[in-house]
Amino acid sequence: MRNSLFACGKGQAFTLEGLVAAVLMLMVAYFLFQSTLVISPLSGESVDAQLRQYGLDVLTALKNPDSPAKDTLENALRRLNATTPPVELFETIDHALPDNIQYNLEVWWFNNSTLNVYRLTDRTPTSDTVAVSTYVLIKNGEFVSDSPFRINGTGGAEGTIDSDYPVVLEVRMILWRV
Repeated sequence: MRNSLFACGKGQAFTLEGLVAAVLMLMVAYFLFQSTLVISPLSGESVDAQLRQYGLDVLTALKNPDSPAKDTLENALRRLNATTPPVELFETIDHALPDNIQYNLEVWWFNNSTLNVYRLTDRTPTSDTVAVSTYVLIKNGEFVSDSPFRINGTGGAEGTIDSDYPVVLEVRMILWRV
């Protein structure tokens, strides 16, 4: 009789050990998954983030005020007129972006309370585009005389617009993959 009681207690101990081990493994798995951040973006979202980063990097590099080159964004906008496209600027952007990415550049600004847009490029985008933008502040007198951004005339109650009048330009870059 004593052997049968001992055998019964031994089986219960193995069952109890198994149950404790299972609970312990579940607790470890729970804490492991709670402490780990798993991000699994959809492919389209990761492509958008990558395009956005390319655009921001290019615009930031082009806004470098310490650059002696004539291909900076500010210099290109100062010298832009209706007949001469900013070829140096386009070459710099083309070299900075990967070959499978196309872009359009637009400049938005207010001229006497009217919102205007000037398209520097007019390529046909695909349906999946990303837009990034930056602001450039240029004094009115720093533009060439036939610049589309130059504000001529009177400033309303302030009188005539002088050469120190600030013109805020929003440069938008629309990017897409080809």
